[in-house]
Amino acid sequence: MPAYVDKTAKQAEIVKHAADVFSQTGYHASKIQDIATAACIGKGTIYEYFRTKEQLFLAVYDAWMSEFEEIVQTRIEAAEDALSKIDAIRDSAVEFYESRAGQAPLLLEFWAHALRTDNPAFLERINQTRNFLRSLGMKLTKELTHSEWFRDVDEEAFATLETGISDGIFLAWVLDGRSFPLSKAFTFRQSLIGLGLLNDDARALLTPKLGSKLKRGF
Repeated sequence: MPAYVDKTAKQAEIVKHAADVFSQTGYHASKIQDIATAACIGKGTIYEYFRTKEQLFLAVYDAWMSEFEEIVQTRIEAAEDALSKIDAIRDSAVEFYESRAGQAPLLLEFWAHALRTDNPAFLERINQTRNFLRSLGMKLTKELTHSEWFRDVDEEAFATLETGISDGIFLAWVLDGRSFPLSKAFTFRQSLIGLGLLNDDARALLTPKLGSKLKRGF
């Protein structure tokens, strides 16, 4: 009687080894055989789950982003107020990037590949996460504005800009060889933006705390 194979677990295992191989040698230089060897399986087994190397590459990114989105959503739902939800998003992003510090260039390679390939699934998956974060940002900005913490601001424009700033911090962190603490950089960004958006009463209340973070830098 043939042994039972948990196909979901097997697929996840292949994706994990693919991420390691892609990170070490780059997407284009990596071969399916390299991944099969790392996973201690036959090359044909990989093709049972993924038709092409590009499909497997997409699966790696999808697995990472799905995990990140799930963590953010769980923490958002557990947070008590809008300020705590903002902290939850920040902490989730920092933990995600730091946990994959050694594989960080692979994220950049994925973004670059998405702009080169004629396969629309890559940009669609990137935009899925960006829209997820942008939607949360708009909702939280609206909450903070209605509760009179923030001055009036275009929520969509701010959320779009905020998403781009976060991507920029990550890019700088990778290019600088992870020479600065990512958590402090994200906190610095949050303090800087917060002071700019807080209304007069909230700014007077929080300036000592946020101002000291700006002075210390990262």
